[in-house]
Amino acid sequence: MTASMSFYADDTTTVRLNQHGSKRTPILALDSVGHSLTVSAFDRFPLADHLAFARALATACADYVKALEAIHAAEPTDAGDRKPDREH
Repeated sequence: MTASMSFYADDTTTVRLNQHGSKRTPILALDSVGHSLTVSAFDRFPLADHLAFARALATACADYVKALEAIHAAEPTDAGDRKPDREH
């Protein structure tokens, strides 16, 4: 089975980490109006595999921030009020 999804963040989106001590894995949550996304590890998968996934996710997120910062730096100074073009 394959699946894909998109999560479009906006100014109502929150990101939080729910930690449960050292006995249960944490839950990463992205919440917005009408939709949410959670990332967590199932007990049936080795924690080392999920840790490798989390490290890859952190690297991709850092690259995403760098790309957004580069776009932001290239914008004219008054572009902060510009509404983005929407494809959907």
